[in-house]
Amino acid sequence: MVRSSDISSEKPLPNPEATGRPGTSGTELNLRANREKASTAFQRAQRAEQAYRARRQATNARRDVQAAKEHFSEGFKQLRLGMGCAVRVVKAVPAVFREKREGRREKAEVRKRERSAEKKRILEEKIKKAEGGGGEEEPAAAAEEEESAVGVV
Repeated sequence: MVRSSDISSEKPLPNPEATGRPGTSGTELNLRANREKASTAFQRAQRAEQAYRARRQATNARRDVQAAKEHFSEGFKQLRLGMGCAVRVVKAVPAVFREKREGRREKAEVRKRERSAEKKRILEEKIKKAEGGGGEEEPAAAAEEEESAVGVV
């Protein structure tokens, strides 16, 4: 138990007005107020930083969207040109086949003419041998006939 004499022997609390310091409750209020100010300042700084990041990311995103639009539009233009070329190629395929067929036909005609000229020359030689080998005028005439046969289609 506390005696009344013990209470009186304790030092009295200092008078806040005399020392210029706030009382215990005032100090606690100041600490709380400072903490609240710091907390709100920190929250404002965080919000400002988030807003800055959002603006920076939005700027980058707008730039990227514009670049993507340009690339896609160029890509579509090139795709359209490529598709047009592909359509022309598909339309031209029959002409390519006709050209190859014509080339093969011409080569076959040349070979056929060469074979027929060779057969004709061999046949003429056989005829001359069978006749008994006449003068030199006949080989000259045969050579002229061969040249005219080869040149005429």
